Amino acid sequence: MARSVLAKPAAVSAPVVAALLALAGGAAADSNESLVGWTAPVPPDPNATSSNWVDTGHAYVTHQAEALTQWMDQFFGDSNYNLEQAESLLRLQLVDNWTSADGHDPKPRVRGKLQLPRISRRLDLVFSDEEQDAEIPGDDRLDEEVGLQYRVSDKGRSRFDFTLSANTGGLKPGVKYRNQGPWAEDLNYRFIQRLQHESDEGFYATSQFDINYRQGDNAIWRWTQRAVYGEETEGAEWRSRLAMRRRYRAATSRPVAVEYFGAVDGVTDPESEVRNYRLGFVLRRQLWRPYLFMEVEPSYNWRLQPDDVRRKGVLGLVLRLEFALQRDLARPPAQDPAT
Repeated sequence: MARSVLAKPAAVSAPVVAALLALAGGAAADSNESLVGWTAPVPPDPNATSSNWVDTGHAYVTHQAEALTQWMDQFFGDSNYNLEQAESLLRLQLVDNWTSADGHDPKPRVRGKLQLPRISRRLDLVFSDEEQDAEIPGDDRLDEEVGLQYRVSDKGRSRFDFTLSANTGGLKPGVKYRNQGPWAEDLNYRFIQRLQHESDEGFYATSQFDINYRQGDNAIWRWTQRAVYGEETEGAEWRSRLAMRRRYRAATSRPVAVEYFGAVDGVTDPESEVRNYRLGFVLRRQLWRPYLFMEVEPSYNWRLQPDDVRRKGVLGLVLRLEFALQRDLARPPAQDPAT
């Protein structure tokens, strides 16, 4: 069967995850750099005038549209944002994905990265979930992966990485290039290109282009174009998505954000067709602790059924409970000898 940007998830075995976590913990513990305690990666007061997470995370961000984009990506846990942070960051999730066609599908997930400073400051242990196409279009599935990411270069706008990930399908080596920056005062872009090889699928390339437009101080529009093309794909497997994100109570310790989205996906071979139309929204907020998030995502899919010319409407609801854990690798302040 041809590779789809949407196949059933392949879970990484627990022993593999445990071993890699132990490796990360041991490497960090042996480092000359001490680990400061876990803290939540929560955006600070946007009105603050002192140095903030935008300054430390991406020094080249110099205008408001870029800063608001970074705030939204951090708060919503954007996967590309997670993997490029200067510090270790893990998001532990309990997810229940319900659809009117298939019922409930509860599962745990781990996303983010752990630094391996003892081995190399450029090397990270990453936990990701590559989006795949399911046999039923619009039925989002995630292929969970564990791997390594080696930063070859990072010049602000441009970054280049070697990657090596693993799942039950085997090893998947690849390269990743990212370029991003401002176009205008309220407009910025991000382009990501990946080339990977998988034993069952051969070589394939994934291209993603985001355009972000800032609407006022608390809202941003994002138009995303994504395509996968390879030896076993159905031509170009593409998706176009338009979303508007708005934040509320951003200056408080418990911010809230909402994303409204519409998406269309399809293929170009053996004939060009639209597989699914999707509308929905995401409500995300912090709960009792700064590191604890709750997310609700209702949606409606109007999708093309397999081996059928008719489309069918399917309701969906995703519930997520997330623990966002972050730690900085920094030297502790020197102790006063008199104390």
